[in-house]
Amino acid sequence: MILTESEKILVALGALVIILAIIANAIKDYKRMSREAKKKIEQKLRDEEYAKELKKIIDRKNKELQKILKSKKNDT
Repeated sequence: MILTESEKILVALGALVIILAIIANAIKDYKRMSREAKKKIEQKLRDEEYAKELKKIIDRKNKELQKILKSKKNDT
């Protein structure tokens, strides 16, 4: 089948539109994945800070309990 010039142009434009759509989708997916990765990293950092704070609180409470136990031991 022989295509006319206008049909060739339409086929080329259609192919160009499809290629541009694929590229746009790839860029959109990349940006979405980058945002998700950034959110995961931020969440991990928040979780680590929270764990550090909990450890500090637990250590402080442990010291207080050790002092109470030591003072009760000395009283008896």
